[in-house]
Amino acid sequence: MQLPSIVALAFVAFASFTQVLGAHEIRFRNNCATRRFTPRWKAGSGATSSGPVLYPQTTWSTSVPEKWVAGRAWGSDASCNNADGAGCTLFECTFSNVGYNQCNISRVSGFNVGMSFSWINPGAGCQGGKRCSTATCPNTGAWLPPDSCNGCLSQCNTGGVGMLVTFCP
Repeated sequence: MQLPSIVALAFVAFASFTQVLGAHEIRFRNNCATRRFTPRWKAGSGATSSGPVLYPQTTWSTSVPEKWVAGRAWGSDASCNNADGAGCTLFECTFSNVGYNQCNISRVSGFNVGMSFSWINPGAGCQGGKRCSTATCPNTGAWLPPDSCNGCLSQCNTGGVGMLVTFCP
């Protein structure tokens, strides 16, 4: 057997035992009439990432890894510009296992803009998204302070599913 054939065979054997993980698209949409936001996101205690300024009626996408644990995203503006999203309406999501994803909107640390989310290419194993348009939305639409959720979580069992996060839904 020639050396290139041995290397190719070893690669195929290794690949067959390795789980290939995809990524999740997170698409940010600014439906506000006049306000603009900078989308920001982070996972757990990791570093905060930022996208471009989203002017009214614009959309921008990024991706996060398949295993994105304790992720959060928010629209940063003059009233909400902390590196961890404190004081902001938060989109919280965990993509912790291939095909098991759980997300919610949170008002626990504050509210700066109405927000909704929905799954992109959800498949049959996904629940509907959630919406919290005002600072008084109920605990069916968002996680409320101090710790109140009554069906505010949305789950999806489709691996690699994407997410649309909308400001001013």
